[in-house]
This record gives sequence, C-alpha cells and structure tokens, in this order.
Amino acid sequence: MNTTKIKALICDNSVPTGTALASALTEHGIFAYTRSNTESTIINSIVSEAPDVVISYLTLGDSDVVTLMHKVRDTITDAPAFIVISEIKNTFIERQVMSNGAAYFIAEPINTDELAEAVAAVSRSTFPPNIADPEILVTEMIKKMCIPANLKGYRYIRSGVLECLRDRTLLDSITKRLYPTIAERFTTTPARVERAIRTAIENSWERADKSSICSVLGYDNSFFSDRPTNSEFIAMLSDKILLQMKSPNIIRPYISVGEQITVTANAAERAIL
Repeated sequence: MNTTKIKALICDNSVPTGTALASALTEHGIFAYTRSNTESTIINSIVSEAPDVVISYLTLGDSDVVTLMHKVRDTITDAPAFIVISEIKNTFIERQVMSNGAAYFIAEPINTDELAEAVAAVSRSTFPPNIADPEILVTEMIKKMCIPANLKGYRYIRSGVLECLRDRTLLDSITKRLYPTIAERFTTTPARVERAIRTAIENSWERADKSSICSVLGYDNSFFSDRPTNSEFIAMLSDKILLQMKSPNIIRPYISVGEQITVTANAAERAIL
C-alpha cells in the first residue's frame, strides 16, 4: 500500500489516544500528526497544512464533527476527507455522519490496520500514473465505482481482488475458497462476506453511472443487462488490474505493508502469479 504521499491530521480527543493513532499510522507509511480538537485549531491546520484526511471523534472540545465538516467545506474549496470515530457503534449516528459528508465511520475499539486502509482509500492524494501497486489500483477502481469506503463490502472486495491476484485459482472457487479466506482475515463468516460484497455491488450499481462502471471494468455498456454477480465483479477487476500491470518497459513499485520491492512489469506479474 503506497501511502507515503498521504498526510493525515488527527484531532486529539486525548493526547495519549492521538499520539498512539499517529504512531500506528506512521508505521503504515502515512505522515500523521495531531492537533488539539477545537474547531478553530483544526480549521487553521487544514488551511495551513493541507492534510489529505482528517480523523476526528464525534465531539470536539467546543463543537461537533458535523458542524466542523460543514464549516470546512464552506471555507475550503478542496476540502480533505473526514474519517469519524465514535465511542459506540450506532447505525443512526453512522447514517447521520455519513449523510453530512464523512467519508468513513469507525467505532471503537479502533483496528489500526482498518484505519490505515481507510485513510489510504479516502485520501485525496493522487499517485503517479506509472504506479502499478495492485493495492493502489484496486482501491482507485473501487472508488471510481462509487462504493462507499465505510461499507464492509468495500474492504471484502478489495481483499478478495488482491487474494485473486496472488492466487488466480481462487477465481475458480469463489464460494469454497475465497470467501472463507476473506472471512478468516476479517473474523467473520463466508456468508456475511458474500452478502456484504453483493450489497456493495448493488450500491455501486445504484449510485454510479453505468457507463463509468463498464469503463472501469473494461467492458462496453451493452455487455451488462444487469449488475455483475460477485464472481463476475471480482474476476473482471482482477483481470483489469493484471492487464494494467503488464504495460511494458516501465519500472514500477510493488508495495505491501512493511515491504517495498521495485520490479519491472514482468517481474511484478511473476510476483503475483
């Protein structure tokens, strides 16, 4: 996951918590820093330091995150993405926060791996066009198809495509092998994985322009009479990413958490296959 260009502002709910989150994100290659969680301090930091992502709790020292998001959008044209942390998991609160402009909602206890993935997914940072890191490619494609990053299906699709790039035989056994692999990673069940992925695809089909989805997947508009099945969707994404990685004569980084190897396109294909 190429995160070296991402800058994340953490609004301190408490100094130990903010520092711990910043340290965890730094270990994932994200430039993270903390500021006091007062409205004026956060807005001043956004204006002067231009973070890509703002991580905030629901309640600030003198305001709340919904009010803050509205003021930031009124003040700044190119506003950062907001990830909102809640002390409790509450569906109503999540809907309210997301409908008011948050890019991601996460409830405590915080899984720092999930938080780092969310930061990378919603970041406004752009990556050089010759980057062929499969994690970046799949993240960018999912975002273009308007699948919200807060959906569990977003994470399951992302994980599933990456697993299929590492082991192409998984595409022949989505139900029996891929779903259990994803379920084990996220401590859930294969049935929930299947349902969450289907919901995410349905969400994309309703929210995004059909021609945009077809373009991302590399098919003509007339190819789809209905939304793709889970298997079709994952297979098409996997194939599209693999084709992009085969562009000749370009040296590209293949980056995973804690590891960075510079390889040619052919070597990148061998590393995945």
